[in-house]
Amino acid sequence: MLSPIQLKKHDFAEISIVANPEVDDSKASDVTCACRHQFGAGPNDDKQLTWMARLRLELLKPEESDTVCLYTGAIEVFGEFEIHPDLPENERAKHIHISGGAMLYSAIREMATLLTARSIHGVIELPSIDPRVFLPKQPESST
Repeated sequence: MLSPIQLKKHDFAEISIVANPEVDDSKASDVTCACRHQFGAGPNDDKQLTWMARLRLELLKPEESDTVCLYTGAIEVFGEFEIHPDLPENERAKHIHISGGAMLYSAIREMATLLTARSIHGVIELPSIDPRVFLPKQPESST
């Protein structure tokens, strides 16, 4: 059975990964980077069967001043998704955010692996994440 959401195409808008030349490779297991993401999605047609989504992932130096990271940079990808018409309208946005976000994150992980495979610090392994992080934040209720 196919998923009710299909990735039709994806394109990278930005790809920038910079190796930190100051890192001692003998201590490479002790260095980490922080990841920050931005995700957005919306319908691209009146029937809400075609959606566009954008995911940007930034590799940042952690807040702690004494920590270094192997790589910094950003990767941004846009995806076009097709939703099966049998998927209820009230479930479409949730599917795009969770499944679509996971598909685009997977594409970013693959690109980061490809770009760093022959880098001075070797392959970067971006962490697996819970795709619910791509759901829109619900406003906090004031009670």
